[in-house]
Parts: sequence; structure tokens; C-alpha cells
Amino acid sequence: MTSPETTISVTTGTTRITLVNVFTVDPGHQTALVEALDEATRSIFVKVPGFISANLHVSLDGTRVVNYAQWADEASYAAALRDPEVRGHVRHAAGIAQAFDQTLAQVRSVHHAGTAGS
Repeated sequence: MTSPETTISVTTGTTRITLVNVFTVDPGHQTALVEALDEATRSIFVKVPGFISANLHVSLDGTRVVNYAQWADEASYAAALRDPEVRGHVRHAAGIAQAFDQTLAQVRSVHHAGTAGS
């Protein structure tokens, strides 16, 4: 599978926010959840104002899916949640997962191997 070049920009001092959503899932449903999140991102989120990117991570034990999504700002994310199409996707994903824990965050510091970071 070929992946697109990343659009993630991890920088301090911006209005950007990151949604970190950790889904707990039965190992037999991990693939179904990832496919649902992929499809929603391709067909819905890429058209939503303020959406920047989404990256999905799967746990090696099959029990978690992590959605790391960047938004222009908190207002854009809040507006997206009022969209009926987005709300339908959220209900669908929640129905596949056993539970989920979402957090909105801003970058506080950045570090790289071999540098002091900021």
C-alpha cells in the first residue's frame, strides 16, 4: 500500500488543534473500524472546512485504534461536529468500537533525536 506524503505540521504557538481519539475495539473489529474511519475521512472530512489531516494507528494486539487528526482551530472542529454527515459517521464508528476516549490538544513542545527541541 502506498501512503500519501504527510501533511502533519507539529508546531508550537499556532491555533491548530489535534484530536487524539483512542478507540477500544474487539480485535475482530479493528479492521472494520479502520475501514470505516478511512472511508469517512476520504468521503466526508476532506471536504469539511478547517480539517487538515487524519492519521490512523492500530495497536499490535488488535484492541485499539488511534485517530490523530489535525484541525485549523477549535471552532472548526466544533462546527464539524454540528454537521449531520459528520454526526452520522461518529455514531457509526462509536457503534463498532467498545469505547472511545477523545482529547483535544495543542502542541506544547517539539523534540527530535539529536536536538534540544523547543
